[in-house]
Amino acid sequence: MRWMQALVFCGGLIYAAVDDLKTRTVSDIVCIIIALAGLVTISPASLLGALLAMLPFYLCAGLGLMGGGDWRLAAAVGFVLGVDRVITGLCFMAVALLLASFAMRVVPALRKGATAKQPLVPYFAVAFIPAYFI
Repeated sequence: MRWMQALVFCGGLIYAAVDDLKTRTVSDIVCIIIALAGLVTISPASLLGALLAMLPFYLCAGLGLMGGGDWRLAAAVGFVLGVDRVITGLCFMAVALLLASFAMRVVPALRKGATAKQPLVPYFAVAFIPAYFI
């Protein structure tokens, strides 16, 4: 069953990342499917992971800094990963965002994209897929 959870989790995040790049939205269906994958290994850590992952994105969405789909996806991802792997994934995501921001500031061809809003879900995929397997 764990291989099926891994397949649904990784496939859902990859689909959400590609969809976010195209449409700048996060599908509620993808969030639900990823959360359902978390039922395979549900524990109290799953609920705490969902809360821990969701909270910073929920606060940013409340301040108008990002859309509402990001915090729902973060909650679903946190439900699957649990507390330990959420912390690892958030650290990976911070590094990925810092590297991308640095590259956009340094590389002349990417400077135009540095001022525009960037989709966040591809960073979720880059960070939380490796965190799943740790």
